[in-house]
Amino acid sequence: MSDSEYLTPLNKTFAESWKTRLTLYERARVISARALQLAMGAPPLIDISGMDQKSLTSIAIAQEELRRKVLPITIRRRYPNGKVELVSLRNL
Repeated sequence: MSDSEYLTPLNKTFAESWKTRLTLYERARVISARALQLAMGAPPLIDISGMDQKSLTSIAIAQEELRRKVLPITIRRRYPNGKVELVSLRNL
């Protein structure tokens, strides 16, 4: 079955708009995975000297790394028709 059999015109527009964005669940997963890496001793990919030292947590660093698009992580999106799409966080 082709993609057009699964996607109505409205769903096609919706799917195209999400190619450049993360869902809430993808964002939470990326931040939590990176925060765990930082908590286990991984070096930050950004300069943290300019960040507020009171609120300097692994979650805050992970959020800032995601905002600056420096994470070398790729999201794998699976669609109902079996199609798999790889989305690099650096290209969002």
